[in-house]
Amino acid sequence: MTIRTTSYWADRFETLLDTDELKRRALVTVPPLSNLSSFPVELACHQLETALQTVFYPTEQCITVLKRLVGVAHAHCVAKYPDGKTFLNGLYAQESPLPSFSSPICLTGLAGTGKSELINAFCRVCGNDEQQILVDESHSPFPVKGPWKITVQACSSPLEVLCSLTQVKGSLVDLIKKCRRLAYRDGIPCLIGDEFQFATGSESANARVAQMLLSLGYIGLPFVFAANFTLIRRLQRRPGEEQQRLLADPIVLFPDHGKSLDWQNTLKAQRDVAPEVLIFDPVLDSEALHAYSAGRKRAMAKLIVLAFRAEYTRSKKVDREAIRRAYFSSEYAVYRDETEILTTQEIQNCPDPKRKDLWCPIPLPNNSATTFLESSISLRKELLAEAELTAALSVDERRRLSDVKRAITKGTKKSSQVIPFNNKGKHTAKDLKRNANLYKDKL
Repeated sequence: MTIRTTSYWADRFETLLDTDELKRRALVTVPPLSNLSSFPVELACHQLETALQTVFYPTEQCITVLKRLVGVAHAHCVAKYPDGKTFLNGLYAQESPLPSFSSPICLTGLAGTGKSELINAFCRVCGNDEQQILVDESHSPFPVKGPWKITVQACSSPLEVLCSLTQVKGSLVDLIKKCRRLAYRDGIPCLIGDEFQFATGSESANARVAQMLLSLGYIGLPFVFAANFTLIRRLQRRPGEEQQRLLADPIVLFPDHGKSLDWQNTLKAQRDVAPEVLIFDPVLDSEALHAYSAGRKRAMAKLIVLAFRAEYTRSKKVDREAIRRAYFSSEYAVYRDETEILTTQEIQNCPDPKRKDLWCPIPLPNNSATTFLESSISLRKELLAEAELTAALSVDERRRLSDVKRAITKGTKKSSQVIPFNNKGKHTAKDLKRNANLYKDKL
């Protein structure tokens, strides 16, 4: 498509400055999966997992970040492409009119909170379909492209990263110059980098990642890179001048708290990918499901798939109780350990010495940290109260309590039956010891 206008470079972002339009474009839904139980279990799980990875609900936090990134790209295009004449002057200039260096925005957060999905959403709303703009009658139409996105591999080097943008080989200096000219000619609004943490692992690797980030900054485009907490800590060990350039503008993406509408809507978006089998309640079960995942979207998706796999030969329905059982499964052990560490360290307000990758090295805003802390403490109290009650019961009473819970969960006529508790029996020393151990296990 060829557009006869001298301001398209900036005009393409005008509609994205509207919050409602931005949210509409960022939202991704999938057609509801049906008849999952008719497929072989592995195929059904694969389809469910793929759907959960595809769906994206833009929370208020996501929209705030997207508005910031859209605003930065828009401002760049307004400054560098005010009209066709300015564009041609820059195109034929001996040096690219882009800034000599652009300090990046660092998007960080816990693994699984949606950093990569947010980056994909930004690229999606900006549009990757190449347009063409006719500046004057003396020139053929010029391409106008979307953001450049780079996904770093474990063995990547600064040269390899720049070669992937230019599709040619050369020295580092020559490739940076080539990138600057291409970026200006094609109207690239910004540069996006992801998965840099996979290129670290040693002090030499840390230096290589810092060099990659600095090299990309020298292109002169607005630059955003995603980093987990481990990479942030590694960059904090670099010399001060590098930290000032690479870590001066952070954005921290943190989990939504368990009572928030955003978390409930996220759960609803996940449930709606397969409403025939996913029957948990996004509102009533929101706090419990938050406790099982610490609000991490990836962990929640993992739980749903594990619960579906376990229930495939049973009821083929995934409710809150099925997700609770999946939480204690061996397949979820890594996520479960992380969830419990996250809850504990939020309550104690200090990092776990063995898992510093789960503690943000950048101070969080008071409102977000306080909200998550209060939610964690409230949930902890509920679990403690339940543990105290259960530990006070005899073996026979606990068995009957399990029968009651099972009947309620199944929702059958049996749930209306009165199941008596035998309160006349005396507790033996063996019972008390077993109850004490049970209480400690529940904490």
